[in-house]
Amino acid sequence: MQRFLKPGISSDSPLKLIDGYLNEPLSPLEEALQPFHGQIDQLAYYINEAKSKCHYPSEHNLTRDESAAIYIYTMKWDNKCLYDHLQEAWSFEDKSQMKPWFKYLKLFKSACDKLPNVKKEIWQGTPFDERLIEKLSSKSLSLYSSMTSCLLWPNEIDDYLRKNDNAKIILISYEFVNGKSIAGYSANSWDEVIVSPGVKLGVASHSMIDANGSVTLHLKRVISK
Repeated sequence: MQRFLKPGISSDSPLKLIDGYLNEPLSPLEEALQPFHGQIDQLAYYINEAKSKCHYPSEHNLTRDESAAIYIYTMKWDNKCLYDHLQEAWSFEDKSQMKPWFKYLKLFKSACDKLPNVKKEIWQGTPFDERLIEKLSSKSLSLYSSMTSCLLWPNEIDDYLRKNDNAKIILISYEFVNGKSIAGYSANSWDEVIVSPGVKLGVASHSMIDANGSVTLHLKRVISK
């Protein structure tokens, strides 16, 4: 659930950090993640598990390595998993930190490009954060999507946050962002949708949803003129 509680919104385009990654050749998952052996705990074991358990053959014509690239992204294990390491690299906002990920990101994008677009609203949530509200309300800041995960329905996120003593929350929806459904390719049963980095966003509306001051924010893709 933690992947859906990290708002995927940046005030600068994350594409600047990965400029050139599309020039990488498609490679096997082992080669794509070779820079991280010794950094990510038991990586070789989890690569093998992903390749043996991933959804393959695929009705969307993903290769085994493409399918496994999605599967390992959604896996959790003791200590920091691949997802945690990738998020940490993004957080440095430094291209040199992202460069070792280029081959994996190319493989992951190749996989997602073969999957169907999700045309309906998709959702994230977070405990209430006044700074996030201010950021999204600013007229002077541009907003872009990060590489992020959403769910098809807000109810599960709402329930999880409130059960964990968050009386005041923010629910965030995204529309027209060409999210890709990885249902069936994930290591879990969530109806997970991947949003690619660098989609320009605008706040379409926001509203209060309960007496505690919880808020729903609706974001839409901004089409550049």
